[in-house]
Amino acid sequence: MTDVSEVRRRSWATRRKKYGVKGHAGNYSRSVCASCERMAALIIRLHKDGILSEGQAATAIGMGRLDVRRRADNSQIDDGK
Repeated sequence: MTDVSEVRRRSWATRRKKYGVKGHAGNYSRSVCASCERMAALIIRLHKDGILSEGQAATAIGMGRLDVRRRADNSQIDDGK
């Protein structure tokens, strides 16, 4: 009879050898859809225009305030300057 725990141990060793410590090539989350990305860009724009606070933008997008700040700083939106 095959020892299942031994088979699992060997398979995880193979995965870690191929993909690294976590045993897989990347996270299992889905990529962001194009519509969601456009919505996030609009929310960042509203934040930069002073309509939404940083916290409101973070809540609407579902990310942290630091991420909102980084996106606002790195956005390609014309500030009119």
